[in-house]
Amino acid sequence: MHKDELLQLHSLLCQVKRYFEDSGLPLVGEFRDYEHLAVSPQHIHKSKTEHKKAVFLLGKGLAEVILQGQPDHQARLRERFIRLATVATADDDEDDELPSRDAGLPAFALAALRH
Repeated sequence: MHKDELLQLHSLLCQVKRYFEDSGLPLVGEFRDYEHLAVSPQHIHKSKTEHKKAVFLLGKGLAEVILQGQPDHQARLRERFIRLATVATADDDEDDELPSRDAGLPAFALAALRH
């Protein structure tokens, strides 16, 4: 995925986040990790890796909101997004090969992490 595409995805996920915040749902820190990262779609000077991590942390928060009341599903999805965010952080934008520890990731995640 190119950086401009990643920025667009980041922006769209932020809009979904804003929708949930404005909808009156009882949010209790689902987006804390994303906000702590301090990377927004407008921060075009930030690295591709930082935006990848932001997208995965946003996804984790959105999953937590969507799956409220279903803790077993929520836990699995939350762990998957945490793992993806960790991989995105460890990913070096100049490497063409992914480390062997990524072999267990789903195809969509591997595609997102490739250049």
